[in-house]
Amino acid sequence: MRTILRAALALFAPLALAVPATAAGLDKVNVIIPRDSAFVLNYFGGRDAGIFRKHGIDLEIDARPFAGFLAGLPSKQAMVGTYSGMDAIEKINQGLDWVIIGGGLTDMQQVYVRKDSPFKTIGDLRGKRFGSFSTGAGSFKATRAAIIASDKFDVLKDTKFQQVAPPALFHLLETGGLDAMFNISSLTIAAASQPDKFRSIYAPNAYWKKHTGYPIVWSAPLVAWRSWVDANPSRAKNLVAAVAASFRWLRDPKNFDAAVKKYGALAGVTTPAEAATYKKWLRQKRIFLARWDRKTIAAQWKFLDVAKRAGVLTAVPSESKYGLVLK
Repeated sequence: MRTILRAALALFAPLALAVPATAAGLDKVNVIIPRDSAFVLNYFGGRDAGIFRKHGIDLEIDARPFAGFLAGLPSKQAMVGTYSGMDAIEKINQGLDWVIIGGGLTDMQQVYVRKDSPFKTIGDLRGKRFGSFSTGAGSFKATRAAIIASDKFDVLKDTKFQQVAPPALFHLLETGGLDAMFNISSLTIAAASQPDKFRSIYAPNAYWKKHTGYPIVWSAPLVAWRSWVDANPSRAKNLVAAVAASFRWLRDPKNFDAAVKKYGALAGVTTPAEAATYKKWLRQKRIFLARWDRKTIAAQWKFLDVAKRAGVLTAVPSESKYGLVLK
């Protein structure tokens, strides 16, 4: 019997050694992210750098076009992930038991006009041709609310509004088919990297920082099904820490260069000028909100109140119930 046992152990020992050591003790987490966004760089780059493994997470990443990205969390193809923040709040209002558990993309997107246009303020666009890539995106809803609050001006109602696919939107502004645009993050970077052609006329973060000291996180915070958090709070806490660490990791120019070299095409970083703009904005903390505590949450929920008064949200869910700091 002992001889047989020794033989069996000898047979299975090589198989045990073949199991990757990095997978031992890790919690597998799947996230769905949008292509052509900075999330490609922090998630893929951070995973390659070992940040998620360091925090106990075996991360799987599914990068999709925007519509596919939006469908992932509601359908439970993923149970947690970066998600359109204002849309998440509306889904909570409609009964989905989601919670906001971490920071994410701030409203880095801005309203751009051509450099040679006569417009000086956002109010100058009243009655003009204004385009956005989506009226349902969290970044657009947050920016719309900020403009209503700051300038008593609704871009949906007070302009000749058009919803246009992101690349076509950029082309229309460039060729004079639109007077102003609000575009996806990568094409915002493209506009910002060409100051000889375009200039920003409104930055929602500037408005909110003036009032609270915080940027607006409702482009895409970290959102989860409450059941997923309750099933393994330690896993949820570790993921929040890892995502925040990946934001900070990407701020280092060397790390950014490594991520762009491998994933730049998927992230929509197409020129050296765009890469330089990303580096500048990351250094200035204009892209990711990595801090998530009660003060941060209070500032974000205060903005939800602003959005409700502006008519962008139907209701504001309980801050204590839906804005979680995982300890």
